[in-house]
Amino acid sequence: MILVEHELIEPVQHFFEKAAENGLEKREGQIAMSSEICEAVVNKTPIAVEAEVGIGKSIAYLVPVILQYFRERRQIIIATSTIALQEQLEKDVHTVLRMIGVKAEVILAIGMKNYICRKRLHNYTKRSKYDRETVPIINDKADGGEQLRTRMGIEIHDELWDRICINGVGEKCRNCRYAYNCMYSQMRSKLQYENYIVICNQNMLVSHLINRSNGLPGIFNMSANLLVIDEAHNLESKFRDAYTRKMSKSQFKYELTAAEKRLKKNKPIKELQDMFSDLFENLRNDIAAQRRNAEGDMQAYYFNQGEYVKKLLFNIRRGLADLEKKLGYELTSLAFLRELCNIRKENLIWLENDNEITFCICKKDIRNDISHLLFKRDICTVLTSATISHTDSGEPAERRRYFLEALDFPTDNGVVSEPKRSPFDYDKNTMLYISPNMPYPKHDKKERERYADAAIDEIVKLLAVTTGKTLILFTAKSDMNYVFKKLSNMDMPYKMIIQSEHSSQQRRLEKFKEDTNSVILGSGTYWEGINIEGESLSQVIIYKLPFPVPDPINEYKMSLSKAPIMDVAVPEMIIKLKQGAGRLIRSASDKGIVSILDPRVNSESKAPYKEMTLSALPEKHKTEDINELQEFWNNINGGR
Repeated sequence: MILVEHELIEPVQHFFEKAAENGLEKREGQIAMSSEICEAVVNKTPIAVEAEVGIGKSIAYLVPVILQYFRERRQIIIATSTIALQEQLEKDVHTVLRMIGVKAEVILAIGMKNYICRKRLHNYTKRSKYDRETVPIINDKADGGEQLRTRMGIEIHDELWDRICINGVGEKCRNCRYAYNCMYSQMRSKLQYENYIVICNQNMLVSHLINRSNGLPGIFNMSANLLVIDEAHNLESKFRDAYTRKMSKSQFKYELTAAEKRLKKNKPIKELQDMFSDLFENLRNDIAAQRRNAEGDMQAYYFNQGEYVKKLLFNIRRGLADLEKKLGYELTSLAFLRELCNIRKENLIWLENDNEITFCICKKDIRNDISHLLFKRDICTVLTSATISHTDSGEPAERRRYFLEALDFPTDNGVVSEPKRSPFDYDKNTMLYISPNMPYPKHDKKERERYADAAIDEIVKLLAVTTGKTLILFTAKSDMNYVFKKLSNMDMPYKMIIQSEHSSQQRRLEKFKEDTNSVILGSGTYWEGINIEGESLSQVIIYKLPFPVPDPINEYKMSLSKAPIMDVAVPEMIIKLKQGAGRLIRSASDKGIVSILDPRVNSESKAPYKEMTLSALPEKHKTEDINELQEFWNNINGGR
């Protein structure tokens, strides 16, 4: 063991000793992180590492991982959360390969919905009505071999993309006339049969692990015994989504339509269709009411079964059972409804309403399942992120308790390392402003508007400090839209940009960066999906603390604790807050302000989580005086 350890650690140390010669700045945190991962790789033990912005965590884990790849020649899987991060990792892998002086095949494994399906594109263009400006360009690029959306160089509306992207892979693909030149098909073949360095998204990795555990073919090569998961704070939600069984309104409708074609005119089918319409109309109204009363954007809605809904479900199940007998084959919708109505203690049931209302069923406790898939013997799993700690005090495992428990991380034999602190000078270059006069945020419409109007007054003052250059983060799209409309009508000297509902966000972010004094408002993915260095992003304004919205999943988590707010809601909030505030400082030369409008962390607040929240942020220099804030801004900008 000592000899094997020496064989890997020595070249890792040698790499960083020569780092300056290759243009890399020597960073103690990066070297320490790389050495810890090196030991975990050798000993085949799981490791959880928190590395703050500026550590260079991707290089830190790539060096031992790539050196191990050349020792064993087994496929290595590196997973992250977005395409932009995958593409950056691809560049980083090639940088490390070049510095080591070796070559290796690297595969960027991006999900199928990001690729053109040339057959669907062909069928779409045969129709009489389509976008005659964009579609011919897409055709030319697809024929030329560029079938990945992010690399086409044009903005494609989501509605159009949904009609022409790959939406399923199976037997039909084998006989497809376009299979010989399908980038996605070629990539999938390499993933299964070649020992390359793979960079994928977390969804793809989770699907692979679950498929393999169920005895199905995996997406990746069976030889892989080293997994690196970056942005690991997102991992639990990826597993939850993968374990969830879903059935949408259109899926119910499709099965009834197929039955109707087979049985011709059938009165019971028409009655079933009417009952389904009635059911989903009731659900739609209930979801609308839940949305109105929610403080933030809901992803999962309660499935409230009043007497009328229960009666509808009973009649639908009985009607489907009769229909199944007449058809002579099993109905998927009936099997799903039986499980839906059989309220068992081990299952969570909820509704989603993205494009349409969808029923969702998932086992309540999936922690043991996650642990079984991620932390097998003879496999090294590296978990890393800038934000997996929810507190700044205690031992490393206690600081990350919430994250580790969600994955059932084996703390008995796994490694939970000391956090790697950012080398950036936050004390000199940043200030945290906390608004002293905001009303307490409440749920009802009148109070929300009162909070919004007070927030707008604060935002106007804060924008004047930095002359725009600001990202404003919201927990609810309704609040974002309200504030955007009000600010846009104020005739301020800043371009106002708002997150798009339908098309790609990249062009909006480019506009924000190009117009230095502009202001951009966002929610959802904007809390962690923005990486803009330089003057364009000099202030991040947090509209409200990002507490998780009450929903069936969060309610279940909180039911397991004696102190649900401090054990679940606060850690969730702090991890997301750290992500949002982390949009500000992306390089050593960045400087600026993080402003929190929420009064629950100001000096007058008695909230038990106030100090815990503030201490988790790297900005320690704080004020509630906007004049002091202006003075700070002037000082860091040379007295301007």
